[in-house]
Amino acid sequence: MFTKKIEVDASLFTDRKAVHDALRAAIGSEDYIGSNLDALNDVLTSIGRKTRIKIRHFCAARDNLGEYAETLAYVLASAACSNPYLTVIFE
Repeated sequence: MFTKKIEVDASLFTDRKAVHDALRAAIGSEDYIGSNLDALNDVLTSIGRKTRIKIRHFCAARDNLGEYAETLAYVLASAACSNPYLTVIFE
């Protein structure tokens, strides 16, 4: 059972700033400082309670962001592999 469930609409990921603004708001962590993938990874790997992040419409993010979306997916998946409290689902 997850204690925190987060859903993010990736069709809103129109540029890199939008990605980090949306994820920062959804995750709600004051530790998410910086609008980059390193900052995102730091926050995700430090989550200490059962959390599920569902990324909806990820194909739209791929269309909007190209290679950056693939790198984002890698960071999200890698963080989930590193942190037993984190599950990431792509739809």
